[in-house]
Amino acid sequence: MTSHLEIFEACSFATVARAVAAACALCLAASAPAQELRPPGDIPSPQPSGPAANPSAAPAPDSVFQPGFVDAIGHWLNESTTRFRTDLQGTQATFDQLAKDTRDVAKDATEAVMGLPNARIVTVRERCAAAQNGAPDCQAAAAAACRGKGFQTGKSVDTQSEHKCPAQVLLKGRAPNDAECSTEIFVTRAVCQ
Repeated sequence: MTSHLEIFEACSFATVARAVAAACALCLAASAPAQELRPPGDIPSPQPSGPAANPSAAPAPDSVFQPGFVDAIGHWLNESTTRFRTDLQGTQATFDQLAKDTRDVAKDATEAVMGLPNARIVTVRERCAAAQNGAPDCQAAAAAACRGKGFQTGKSVDTQSEHKCPAQVLLKGRAPNDAECSTEIFVTRAVCQ
């Protein structure tokens, strides 16, 4: 059994299809060069061929190619394809250059670390104490962590920050405010020598 909605959709589709077909036919008819009707007396007689023919005679205006709608769309598609291909090649070149630059930077960093005598990257957990200006002093924490592992000096590679809240705030079951909790920063990895 067919519902009224299905019948309505089929009718609407048929109407839309007819409108699209009519629009295409109109575009093709408008783009085709118009042929003019001439009375029999106005039709030019055939010109003699061979040496008697006038070599400087230009072709009749009706025989000159005039592009239409379809030609314009074909030209537009060709230009768009060419432009897209050019943009795609430019993007690929940019990505290739970015990958090369990244490889070069990684290689330089690896060589710098490997060039250090007896250098190792170690995993540590050392709290960064506050410096005189109030900022955390993670270089001093990294050096202290490396000395604790038997090395002379160290530099911070990676850090982690944590909120430290009193237990009574957490036990109350409410969200703490910034005044109640402090932020602590820890060195988690360091290059030790």
